[in-house]
Amino acid sequence: MSASLGSVAAIVSAMRSSAGKSSGAKFAAAVTRKRGHVNDEALENVRAAGYSDAELVEIVLHVALNTLTNYVNEVAKTDVDFPVVHARQAA
Repeated sequence: MSASLGSVAAIVSAMRSSAGKSSGAKFAAAVTRKRGHVNDEALENVRAAGYSDAELVEIVLHVALNTLTNYVNEVAKTDVDFPVVHARQAA
């Protein structure tokens, strides 16, 4: 199971204003869907929205951390002890 697109998008949303959120969220979703194999167009689009290379690394690290914790929780069969929150689909 990979990182949840909704949770990654929420992290990106907290990092940007509304104008840049969409590009950052789309990039995070692409990293998740493509398992890191994003194309040049995805990089160009997110950089054009004003993200620096450091911020792109931060987004990738958030995706990786989310994926890692999901894997650990799957292996450990962690009980979910909080209300279910349905993620919105990234644009």
